[in-house]
Amino acid sequence: MLKNLKSIYNYAFLNIVEMAVLASVFMLSGAYGFEYIGGLFPCDLCWPQRYAHMAAIVFGCFTLYMRKNSPTKYLRFKMLTLFAYAGSVGYSGYHAGVEQKWWEGPDSCTLQLDGEDLSMEQIMDSLNSVAFVRCDDIPWDLFGISMAGYNFLFSLIIFIMLLISVKQDIKK
Repeated sequence: MLKNLKSIYNYAFLNIVEMAVLASVFMLSGAYGFEYIGGLFPCDLCWPQRYAHMAAIVFGCFTLYMRKNSPTKYLRFKMLTLFAYAGSVGYSGYHAGVEQKWWEGPDSCTLQLDGEDLSMEQIMDSLNSVAFVRCDDIPWDLFGISMAGYNFLFSLIIFIMLLISVKQDIKK
């Protein structure tokens, strides 16, 4: 059993760039599937997460192309893939925290009433200035974890594995 786990571990680290590209493809596919099939439109904090995965796909594909051609460029593109995943971890972690009400989100996608006595006109102005899709609402979850939460968890795992892989490549 332990031998099988070690072989899976070694396989994952040997193919981490492929795993990173596939993970980003699957996460983007899921996001667009929820949007176009499920009708769950993205909020303002969802877009940067998508852009990070788009960048990870592009940089990861260049990394795979450079694997045999140029070791220096291979490492550079692998590091760019790592940075794209760092962006995904940051944005998705921030978004998950906003959804859980651990901190406030940006004014562009959260409704913030300070408990003051507001007139109906002020409330309506506040509602009109807020995007239709709020960042602090959880439109879908599985086992209590939102899409941003799953994005954070998967991106963090891939980020850590890429980081270890890059450190190993630098030591060579």
